[in-house]
Amino acid sequence: MEAEAVKQEMAAIGRTAYMKGLAAGWGGNLSVRIADDRVLITPHKKSLGLLTPDDILTVNLDGELMKGSGRPSVETAMHLALYKTMDVGAVFHLHPPCLNSLIAKGIPLELDTFETRLTLGSTPPVLEQTTPVVTDMELLLEAFKTSNIVCLKNHGTVSVGDDLAEILALTDVAEEAARMTINACIISCWERPSPAAKGGAAAEKLPLFSDVHMNRIQELVNNDAEALRLGEETDLTIKYAIKQAEDGKVYNMHFVKGRIDRITDDEDADFINVGKKASWIHVFNGRLDPFAATSQKKLRLIKGHIGDLSKWYAPFYRIFALWKDAPVKELEDE
Repeated sequence: MEAEAVKQEMAAIGRTAYMKGLAAGWGGNLSVRIADDRVLITPHKKSLGLLTPDDILTVNLDGELMKGSGRPSVETAMHLALYKTMDVGAVFHLHPPCLNSLIAKGIPLELDTFETRLTLGSTPPVLEQTTPVVTDMELLLEAFKTSNIVCLKNHGTVSVGDDLAEILALTDVAEEAARMTINACIISCWERPSPAAKGGAAAEKLPLFSDVHMNRIQELVNNDAEALRLGEETDLTIKYAIKQAEDGKVYNMHFVKGRIDRITDDEDADFINVGKKASWIHVFNGRLDPFAATSQKKLRLIKGHIGDLSKWYAPFYRIFALWKDAPVKELEDE
C-alpha cells in the first residue's frame, strides 16, 4: 500500500479509537512500518480524534524525522524498539479507561464470552509502569512472546500485528471485557477473592514434543469425563496434529468422539498447527491459549481452517485446559 493510502487509514483508525473512548485528549499513538527503515507515526500532542493524513510523520529506525513537520510521538522510541526486534507491521498504544481502572485496582479481568476468549486467549500480561513514557523495553518484549496485547499499569495498552484494524480490535475487545467485568461486579456485589494457592505438588515438567509428553496428554484427555462428554456431544472425530517449526517433529492425535485413540508421527491430519519451540512451551505451560495463539499468528494452521476447527471449540477448550497439567521444561531447563 502506498504511504499516502496508509496515512488515510491511520487517520481513520485513530478517529475510530477516539470515538470508541479508547483514548482522550492527546492520549494514544500509532505507527505503521512502510519499509525496512521507514515508519509512519502520529505526532506529539495531536488528538487521535482530530488526526488527518497530513499530520502523520515519517521517521527512520533511528527516530530521525524524514518527512513532515512537527515532533513525533513521545512514545516513538518504544515503537521503533518493537520494529527493530519483532516481525510486526503496526503498533497501537491506547488508554482504555475501564481496563486501566481494573488494572490499577488489581481486579482480574474476566473473559466471559466466546469472543473475548478467542480474541485474547487469556488476560493480557500486565507490566508495572512507573513513568509516563515506556522505558523498559526488555520487559515489554518478553511480554509480547505470549500475547499481541500488553497492559501497562497506570498507562494503557500496547498492541502489535500486521493490520491496524486487527490490533485496534485487541484493545477494543479487552475494554469490552473490562466493562463486562465491572458490570458483573455491580450486579452481583462481587468481592474480589484473594488468590488461593493450588494444593498438591507441582506436576513434573516433561521434555517438549517427546513420547512421554504425548502419552501424558493422551492419558489426561482420555480420563477426563468433561472432555469425553463434550467430544461425544460434538462428534470430535478428527486428526489434529501439532508440529514444531525448528525440527519438523509432528505428533498427530487421532480423536474418536473425543477420545485420543492413538498418536502417530505423520502429517496425515485434518488440521496441522505449527509453531516455534518457544511458542509451544508457552502453550503447554499455560501462558498462551492455542486458539488465540493461532488467531494472533504465534501458531499457524498450515492445514485446515480455524473456522472449521471452531465447530469443536467446546471440547478443545477443555482439552487445551488439560494441556496445562502436562507442563514442559523451559528452554533454559533443557
